[in-house]
Amino acid sequence: MVRVVAGTARGMKLNTRDSEETKPTLDRVKEAMFSMLTPYLPGALVLDLFAGCGGLGIEALSRGALECVFSDKSKECCDIIKGNLVKTGFSERAFVRRNDFTGTINDFDSREKFHIILLDPPYLKGLEREAIKLISSKKIYAPGAVIMAEHSMEDVMPDEIGNFVKEKDKKYGTVGVAVYVEKEQVNG
Repeated sequence: MVRVVAGTARGMKLNTRDSEETKPTLDRVKEAMFSMLTPYLPGALVLDLFAGCGGLGIEALSRGALECVFSDKSKECCDIIKGNLVKTGFSERAFVRRNDFTGTINDFDSREKFHIILLDPPYLKGLEREAIKLISSKKIYAPGAVIMAEHSMEDVMPDEIGNFVKEKDKKYGTVGVAVYVEKEQVNG
């Protein structure tokens, strides 16, 4: 069962896809992720790539993010996200795009800038690295942006990818969560 952990939609159960390909983020991992994101959330524009049922983006909206773009290549997942947005009352603050991550990132105009980018791809395929490289080269992030990548704990995330450096990498059982910030934030 996936539910919203905190905020205005706290406790609401979300529909999920019954599939080996999707793995909703566990509540304890989601709580830890969002405690790290708390300073970035108020009024943030969020991008939830590899969105699955939309649990991470909906959690961000519930905790004060202004808007969220959800992207998943699965039609079934996009339909589930839309249903979960209606259920939680966040439809007016959300946009759902059916596309793979490269298509979604490449479709953004250079004026579209996100404060928080959430990545929860299938594990051990290097997709989070590819996504961060593309996000970095397309510059679809606002100054002070943060990228949070969920990954297998077996996967050691690099210290630097494109314009981003790893600020934190926490382990929660079999799950790792890496937080990346723009190099200028660290050096500036």
